[in-house]
Amino acid sequence: MNHKRWAIVFWILTAICMAVIFSFSAKPAEESTQQSNVFVQWLLQLFGENEYWEFIVRKSAHCLEFTGLSLLMNTALYFTKNKKQFLWGIFGTSLYAVTDELHQLRIDGRSCQFTDWVIDTVGALLGAAAFAVLFAIIKAVMNKKNSKRTNK
Repeated sequence: MNHKRWAIVFWILTAICMAVIFSFSAKPAEESTQQSNVFVQWLLQLFGENEYWEFIVRKSAHCLEFTGLSLLMNTALYFTKNKKQFLWGIFGTSLYAVTDELHQLRIDGRSCQFTDWVIDTVGALLGAAAFAVLFAIIKAVMNKKNSKRTNK
């Protein structure tokens, strides 16, 4: 598959990820808390009582959502421009995090929090780092394959 087709695939995956994040943010606070509590209860059973489990679960979810979005966006940008675009990928993901926080202002019991945007942007940085690592691994594997072919 050529770069243009891969770009289309990854832009579609990026849009799907954005839609999933939007749907999570569209849930009222009570429903969102119920979702988080599934993981909180699991952590309580596994590690015992800790007053910070809910905070850890909710903020980790924020970070991981935007790590995934950044990974997809950076990959889409790579196939679109045929070069790494880390700053644009991080910026685009962080900008979407701003819109996500503003969207939550209109949802019952939800709020727009600067700290959540910061956590989301850290996720964007982690996603770009994950892209860089995966890109380096794939490139090394491809180079190794190509060198074996030329040596035969």
